[in-house]
Amino acid sequence: MAPGAESSEAVLILAPFGRDAVLIQQELAAAGFSTQVCSSIEDLGHAVRAGAGAAVVADEALPLSSVERLAKQLENQPPWSSFPLLVMTPGGAATSTSRYRLHLLEPLGNVTLLERPLRPETLASSVRAALRARRHQYQLRTLLSEVAANNVELMHTNEELSRANRELEEFAYVASHDLQEPLRMVNIYTHLILNATEDKDEKLTQYREFVRQGIVRMEALIHDLLTFSRTIQQEERPPAALTELSEALSEAKLVLRERIAEAGAVIRTSWLPSVHAECPQMSHVFQNLLANSLKYRHPERPVEIDISTEARQGFWVISVHDNGIGFEQQYAQRIFGLFKRLHKDEYPGTGLGLAICQRIIERHGGRIWAKGRMNEGATFLFSLPQAVT
Repeated sequence: MAPGAESSEAVLILAPFGRDAVLIQQELAAAGFSTQVCSSIEDLGHAVRAGAGAAVVADEALPLSSVERLAKQLENQPPWSSFPLLVMTPGGAATSTSRYRLHLLEPLGNVTLLERPLRPETLASSVRAALRARRHQYQLRTLLSEVAANNVELMHTNEELSRANRELEEFAYVASHDLQEPLRMVNIYTHLILNATEDKDEKLTQYREFVRQGIVRMEALIHDLLTFSRTIQQEERPPAALTELSEALSEAKLVLRERIAEAGAVIRTSWLPSVHAECPQMSHVFQNLLANSLKYRHPERPVEIDISTEARQGFWVISVHDNGIGFEQQYAQRIFGLFKRLHKDEYPGTGLGLAICQRIIERHGGRIWAKGRMNEGATFLFSLPQAVT
């Protein structure tokens, strides 16, 4: 069957002796079938490749040499095709020749033996079933073609998306990096102006504070943008070295020591595992999660943070639970989006911290999620693959 051949309901007939071909053609035509008589195995093979529904072949057209030639004619069918052959054989006990013929026909895949004498109704029913099966094959070909076309389109779309992502990542990195220098200049000269106008006017004092806050927010935003850009540009696989998560947590607590002391926070930690990860990046995750707990602490109770570990189906699940103001569970996914913040006015921040945590954890083969209840605290959990020893 040629890959480009069109669907056809034609029934091919190969019966070389006497009037067999004519009689078979008449019976099939009377039953409403379109037929085509073939004069040889090669003629039959050509008609199959051109597009046909089934073939009725008299076994006297299939001496052993012809069976081998027929098998060769049909050996290059596409994966979706298994051309139906109906072979009319003599009745009675099987001979060694008929058994060998059947052995040669078996690899063709779709052979039905019709034993003579054959009633017209049986012939018509068998041909109808063969054509039905052939139609299903053509339907499969159409589906496979659509899948192949969709795969090509999807591949092109993925390539375009990957290119756009690379360009966006490069832009975010370059933009945030190049913004640092002009902001540094703004910061220096703004401080000079503020110092020169200090205590001269109440409104100027208020304006100075607005400028100072704006610079602080811009510096924090640029810093977080650079951090996020670095996480998305790094290689998409964790390093082979083992990292002690307890060491990463200690580094995070060291960075936050002044804020921890200021809040009077109590941080309780159970055993933490070793994982295949980068220690600075894991420290950054802990730093963001602890900073969240400190920032969103409840005004009426001391800060308490519990960090624990649980094994789940080949992963370590680390949870960071606090007793802060919490959040509604419906926002548990939203808070991981870029620049997504639930408390925009009450609390400072850029909305990038949790997005950075998510990118780091996913890059190391895990995931991060959150649970919360208003006024009852929040729990952030992240999973990492267990190290294979």
